[in-house]
Amino acid sequence: MDLKGRFRYIFFDADDTLWENERYFRAAEAKFTALLSAYASKERTQEVLALKQEDNIPLFGYGSKTYMTGMTDAAIEICGGSITEEIYYGIKEIITTLAFHELQIIDGVEEVLQKLQGHYILVAATKGDLTEQMGKFRKSGLAKYFHHCEVMENKDEKNYLELTAKHDIRPEELLMIGNSVKSDIAPVVNIGGHAIHVPHEVVWVHEMMDMPESDRIIEVKSIRDILEILL
Repeated sequence: MDLKGRFRYIFFDADDTLWENERYFRAAEAKFTALLSAYASKERTQEVLALKQEDNIPLFGYGSKTYMTGMTDAAIEICGGSITEEIYYGIKEIITTLAFHELQIIDGVEEVLQKLQGHYILVAATKGDLTEQMGKFRKSGLAKYFHHCEVMENKDEKNYLELTAKHDIRPEELLMIGNSVKSDIAPVVNIGGHAIHVPHEVVWVHEMMDMPESDRIIEVKSIRDILEILL
């Protein structure tokens, strides 16, 4: 599908589209299961942590702070109702490392943004904790290519409709580029927009879903491939 000249704006997901993210959460999870290895198996700890995350995300949103709450809740359950000082500070250290890790830009991203800049208005559209996400955006060095960064409460149909209204475009004029089928692809096409799926080898289980069928979805192998579609 040729999308050249059909859009004023291009919206880019951030985590695992512009920079690496999920692999750091996987590393944090591995440290957490090791921390609790005297109390439960790796599989049991992962299961309880996933359940606590599902409980906490609707209340507190996305990000490392919610992950710390989930880890603390999971540890309390696994340890029988209370945790030691060692485990508490162990969790805190894991989350501190996660929140302040070195930002790694995904290969090809800067080249693509350089070439698209000037042809389209580029907007980063991410979700999660405002302070955390804006901190990563500024730290990334990519802000110079973007008009601005939108930190969305969530990425569902309602939020995307609010995004189109804010930028005074119709839903069919929305083009989203991202790695998550659940957050970046499905809700966009559900409101009539277009989406380009750029896969990432590591996908958070919370974001997994089957790709919907739509002639408004383009799947590419790498971020560089979008240049043939848009320029």
